[in-house]
Amino acid sequence: MSSLSNDHVSYSHAVVLFLEAKRAQRLSPNTLRDYERTLRKFREYLPDGDQTKIDQITVLDIRRFMASLPLGRKSLLNVHVGLSAFWTWMTREGLCAENLMKKVDRPRPEIRTIIPFSKDEVEKLLSSLEQSKEYVRPGKKSCAHKIPNQRRNKAILLLLLDTGMRASELCGIRFKDFIDKSHVRVYGKGGKERVLPLSPSTINAIDEYVKWERPPAKSINSYVFVTKTGKQLKACDLYHRILKIGERAGVHAHPHRFRHTFAINFLRNGGDIYTLQAILGHSSLEMVKRYLAIARVDIETAHKRASPVICWALS
Repeated sequence: MSSLSNDHVSYSHAVVLFLEAKRAQRLSPNTLRDYERTLRKFREYLPDGDQTKIDQITVLDIRRFMASLPLGRKSLLNVHVGLSAFWTWMTREGLCAENLMKKVDRPRPEIRTIIPFSKDEVEKLLSSLEQSKEYVRPGKKSCAHKIPNQRRNKAILLLLLDTGMRASELCGIRFKDFIDKSHVRVYGKGGKERVLPLSPSTINAIDEYVKWERPPAKSINSYVFVTKTGKQLKACDLYHRILKIGERAGVHAHPHRFRHTFAINFLRNGGDIYTLQAILGHSSLEMVKRYLAIARVDIETAHKRASPVICWALS
């Protein structure tokens, strides 16, 4: 039995201890923020708030809390994951008699259709980086203006497309993470490290951005992609910037769509699922198999268009 054992420990005290334990494990800041947000919301839902004791909470309380949240399936699943991590830790530490979350069914994950970019769409995105759409001001001819940070935005789009990395991984890249200018080290979920190869075009785009647009870096620990004031570019900022680029280009664009495009084209061009799993940093093959299914459909469709036996109706 843990020295923390106490049948009447308060929920708030248990949360403090849990977050301290997870910080000691060096979980990512994003994971810690998600845990803290979920546990705060649950505390606000409880009738006695900070005064609630762990042994007073029931399975019904948790189910009603989750049912009350106006969230989509993916966000609700994240809530379940956070509460499960909390109750698993409390059970192990002896702060509660049983893991209540084992009796709370996981929300069914939302399976979204995966639609990669076409070559034409990517070219439209890249072409929209320099100038705004034409617009008319009162009493003047239609005009357009130059878009700031075009070199940075080009480097970002090529890097996402070239590696399939996540938006948060791109935003976390520091100068010290580049290895002999042909590879970059990124840190994925759970702080897992992997090294990704870069194409010459992507390296050149990053060099052009650093040379002509980026504020001077203070050290090799500086983040590569920054705002005009030199602050680290956040994943949410990156999402909105890519959304705006897509709006100018007439293309539905978000960071994860570049990841999908990389993965499907990797398989289309002969890559294997195990190497792809390593490149993307997936812990299982579940998502990679979805990419493989799409790539196989593409191959079968291309075969139907190209096969002389089918096209010439030979029998």
